[in-house]
Amino acid sequence: MLRRLGFAVLAMAAPLLAVGSRRALVIVVPLGIAMLVLASVIETEGQQPLRRTLEALGRPAGLAVVFLVFWSGLSLLWTPFPSAALERLLNMAGFGFMGLVAVSALPERMRASNLYLLPLGVGLAAILTLSLTIRPMFAGVSQEIDRSLLDRALLLLVLMTPAAVTWLISKDRLVSGFLLIAVVTACLMLGDARAALLALILGAGIFAVATISPRIGRLVAMLAMPALVLAAPVLPFLIRPSAKLMLGASHPRVEAIRTWAKIVTDDPGRLITGHGLDTAMRAKLAGLVPPQTPSGMLFEVWYDLGFLGGFALALLLALAIRGTGKLHAGAAPGALMTLMVAFTLAIMGQASAQAWWLIGLALTAIMVIAVDHGQYRTTRPRSQIVPSRARRIPAP
Repeated sequence: MLRRLGFAVLAMAAPLLAVGSRRALVIVVPLGIAMLVLASVIETEGQQPLRRTLEALGRPAGLAVVFLVFWSGLSLLWTPFPSAALERLLNMAGFGFMGLVAVSALPERMRASNLYLLPLGVGLAAILTLSLTIRPMFAGVSQEIDRSLLDRALLLLVLMTPAAVTWLISKDRLVSGFLLIAVVTACLMLGDARAALLALILGAGIFAVATISPRIGRLVAMLAMPALVLAAPVLPFLIRPSAKLMLGASHPRVEAIRTWAKIVTDDPGRLITGHGLDTAMRAKLAGLVPPQTPSGMLFEVWYDLGFLGGFALALLLALAIRGTGKLHAGAAPGALMTLMVAFTLAIMGQASAQAWWLIGLALTAIMVIAVDHGQYRTTRPRSQIVPSRARRIPAP
């Protein structure tokens, strides 16, 4: 009962409440995770969640996370905004650890009745969001939409869509899966969420490639994510000529690329240590860097944490992509799609420093692993028909 109620809170209540409340995720998601952990504690007498969490931290991906947190904490010594950076570090470490404990508390076999709550919750949230975007279009309605709240709801919606669609497709619910994608796409288009729409398109592309050939899908993901993080310092020099040719020398994006290149050439030594956690965003607000300085994970991770932080993040992404090969064949494409969607939103600067975004990533990871744990049975075993003579009991 606790597990079903907790999963219902995460899969249904979280996306629905995110449409109408700013603090819904921060309150509802920890509540649902607490129910999942409590259910696992009751079943295993408190041993399973802790043991699995420690095992996960001892694996290569866990060690990469530990090093990334350690280096981020060490960078507080030279960041110009130590108090804000400490708050961000605690948020990242806390929400990440909470998601890891929740994943460790999931049972080896998730019930299908629980997992069907995921596409149901995403679908209802999409319909509710669609109604909010359509309503002001009618004549006589002058109600304004809270843009920031709508953007949060759309970002969470596009994050949870891959896991929901993966579950439906793995159970041969193709029509339901396509309808869910169509409703979510309509929400993104009417809500003018271009970054989320681009992330969904790229995610759908990697999903299609991984479905046809999982190995090629992982290779494409490796080239699109870890390789891009490692090449971030030289990207402005590579894309600046083509961007200037297509957009013009005075375009704001060209100016941002030029500023990025100037920051790299003016202080190349900072590419090793970085300027300190949370410096890129705070420095722009404080006027320490030009206002046209780019935002997004590719620039911020190198500006804040330098080579060690960028390398640790690229290694973590590579291990995550490689780890999708160990998932069930029905869940692996959805996991790659989720990684691509989250990565695309992060490099486009979508709320990377806010608590609700971090907890949304933890919620998405829980849904992906839950879908994988629900793939344990795809076909029913055949029953053997024994002839009637063979069933007769011999006489004593």
